[in-house]
Amino acid sequence: MGGLGYTFDGMDAALVAFIMAPVMALWSLTNAQTGIVGSSLMFGYLVGAFSAGTLGDLIGRRAVMMWALAIYTVATLVAAFSPSWEFLFWSRVVAGAGIGAESAIVAPFLSEFIQSKYRGRFIGSLAGFFSFGFVFAALLGYFVVPASSDGWRIVQIIAAVPIVMLLWWRRCLPESPRFLMQ
Repeated sequence: MGGLGYTFDGMDAALVAFIMAPVMALWSLTNAQTGIVGSSLMFGYLVGAFSAGTLGDLIGRRAVMMWALAIYTVATLVAAFSPSWEFLFWSRVVAGAGIGAESAIVAPFLSEFIQSKYRGRFIGSLAGFFSFGFVFAALLGYFVVPASSDGWRIVQIIAAVPIVMLLWWRRCLPESPRFLMQ
């Protein structure tokens, strides 16, 4: 379950490379504006990653994972319908905060359930799921983005909708033992 989250995190981070050309053409963006939009996810990622640990200690790791994915999903769907590049920027910042929090909390959450002798193998495998996301992003960028003028919008919807399934699947996860002991 954590690996799928990392897959979608990687996919969304890599998708920006494929949506920038049509977005740049749609709103006649300057190079500076294009760079700002292209960096939007990372601005939010920074905020989400920094806040995930503290929030995890306050409300629980599971709750942070669930809320982070929900925020990402809603913000990505909103971004797909952006009427301007500024709106796209802020939607992607919010989506980035969700991804950043989810990415930062999954590994500690998983590590609290795994025996120390297997922990490195599991966490290393978890990190490997990012690469699947890059491959999916490349496929979407190659086949979906150029297929229509709204391809950049469609790939964002495609990136967000499977998260609903992941949220449904993760609802049965137990809370972190360390959080419960606190």
